[in-house]
Amino acid sequence: MACYVLLELTAKPGTGAAVLEDLREALPETRNKEGCLNVDVTANDDNPDNILLVMRWASRRHYETYRAWRDASGVVASFAEKTVGGLSTRFFNPTDV
Repeated sequence: MACYVLLELTAKPGTGAAVLEDLREALPETRNKEGCLNVDVTANDDNPDNILLVMRWASRRHYETYRAWRDASGVVASFAEKTVGGLSTRFFNPTDV
């Protein structure tokens, strides 16, 4: 079953644009990973340092495999260092409503 993954971060004050550029460089690999169906990157209208990635994966297992690869490569730690409070990851399943 498809899984939505919401990854939220708040970049250090005034660095949201730089984090978006880093994401622009990193996300082509993400979008090409097995099971990645879609990745949208959004910035908060009221706080451009607050960034939300809305991802759709074929399954949670696909995302977790991808995330383990990103953890091992140091990318997750690199992004976490650029934030206030780290990364927040939440998982949602589609409903039939």
